[in-house]
Amino acid sequence: MPVLETTSNSSCRDAAHHQGLTLIPLFEHLPCPALILDPQLLIRNSNAQADELMAAAPSDLKDTSFLKTITRWQRQAVTTALSEVNGRPLRLLVRLSRAYTARRQEIDLTIKASRLPDNALLLLLERQDATTKACTVPCSKRLILEAQYAHNPAGILLVSEEMEMLSFNDEFLQMWSIPEQVSASRDDGECLQTILEQVRKPEQFLEKVHALYKAPHESSTDEIELVDGRTFFRHSYPLYNGNNYLARVWYFFDITSLRQAERAVQVQQKFQEAVLEHIQDGIVACDAQGQLTLFNRTSKEIHGQDISQVPMAEWATHYKLYQSDGATLLATGEIPLVKAFHEEQVKNQEIIIKSAKHGTPRTLRVSGQAMFDRKGEKFGAVISLHDITDLNRVKEQLQHLAYHDQLTSLPNRRLFHDLIDQCLRQALREGKMVGFLFLDLDNFKKINDRHGHEQGDLLLQKLANLLRRCLRDSDLLCRWGGDEFVIALHNLSSEEDAMLVARKICGLIDDAFGQKQDYQGISVSIGVSLYPRDGLVADNLIRQADMAMYGVKRDGKNGFACVACP
Repeated sequence: MPVLETTSNSSCRDAAHHQGLTLIPLFEHLPCPALILDPQLLIRNSNAQADELMAAAPSDLKDTSFLKTITRWQRQAVTTALSEVNGRPLRLLVRLSRAYTARRQEIDLTIKASRLPDNALLLLLERQDATTKACTVPCSKRLILEAQYAHNPAGILLVSEEMEMLSFNDEFLQMWSIPEQVSASRDDGECLQTILEQVRKPEQFLEKVHALYKAPHESSTDEIELVDGRTFFRHSYPLYNGNNYLARVWYFFDITSLRQAERAVQVQQKFQEAVLEHIQDGIVACDAQGQLTLFNRTSKEIHGQDISQVPMAEWATHYKLYQSDGATLLATGEIPLVKAFHEEQVKNQEIIIKSAKHGTPRTLRVSGQAMFDRKGEKFGAVISLHDITDLNRVKEQLQHLAYHDQLTSLPNRRLFHDLIDQCLRQALREGKMVGFLFLDLDNFKKINDRHGHEQGDLLLQKLANLLRRCLRDSDLLCRWGGDEFVIALHNLSSEEDAMLVARKICGLIDDAFGQKQDYQGISVSIGVSLYPRDGLVADNLIRQADMAMYGVKRDGKNGFACVACP
């Protein structure tokens, strides 16, 4: 197509030749908006459709830089692209600035740029909106990217190297509560001031901004706290087209709920750790490989040591784990945590630990189970150790108290009856006699009245020890109540054997107490009955011995008498 020189037919149009530029023929009659740019990208001519699209008179566009008509963040990239237009046309997708649109709304344009013989540029403009059917693949991709940009859940801000606001999405405005007049005017200073008023450490925020603009190639990721309690994730990185710096992206994401959830988890973990550390039971756990992972404070005290990474087969010897008899070392398969690890039921299993720290064995009641995740995969096992050493000791004490006299530790009536029944059965089998001695201290009340009950209790304890020394191991001694005692003499051959013991007891008591001033007047009266001569039932034999004892007291005390004696 030949290039023609034209003359102006209208006051609104330029001459056909201006500073070396020539116009293509029929420029005014092109079927789309068109512009002619000089090598410096200044607008030298525009057709009527371009004037209408850009809502301007020809005089308003003339000598205007084309770069001013598009959004700022595109200017560097467009400059580079247009400088490379040579023999082949170039297709670009740009956004027309609000200042050059009828409704003051940004408009997307597809530009076809061609180089004219005099180094000028011919731009054919095609608007991309809902009514436009034709759209190239690059156009579609850009629209998709812009939709993602607009609807991104993060706030995005694009800023030039001079810290000028180039672009932002709605989420950025909402996150930072940017006033509408500030966003409309793109007032960089006001926008920054609005942000600084909301952050907890504005100096630190501003320091990071300046540091990044001094190092345009650097990226940065951190978190910032706002005065209203929110927390934002902040990421900044530069955009380059080759070596050409285009803009810096500031990416903000509200992670307040995430941090709150993390803090809640941390609080819960600290609570659980506090519970584990202060619970009275020991807690021991292992992982899916059988390696010990948890020893709480009580476990360390029970074992007398901290957690050790020893093989499972060595746990019993390393931690000195024994069966309930306290003598047999636990086999590996009997160790409670091993059983739980192999998914066996562990409930109230009793074991004994002999730690060097405690010196004495500790009896433990152990329960536990394997642990599984939500997918049903085992990730370890856990057991609880309840120290019942003191409990067993108390049980033994209660058992002793149930069958023994608390003051003298002698068998009480309950235990005496159980033992005497066995004694009588044995005597029946062997054809032997059993002697029953019923003892009562003489003048014991005077000791309590004169010296008090503590002195009386001491006297009873001394009497119990004296009686133990003068009896055989097979003989039974019982505190019947108060100052009364009952003795069962096992395996007697005659009545005389029982009378010899009674005589011995009277002499020992007289020697021990009769000459002492504190116990002056203390003696003993003893009644004697014999099995099977005087009866076959223990209660009856004790009762007869009791009656014989009262006979001694009537006759002057300090002596002994048998049921059969006249």
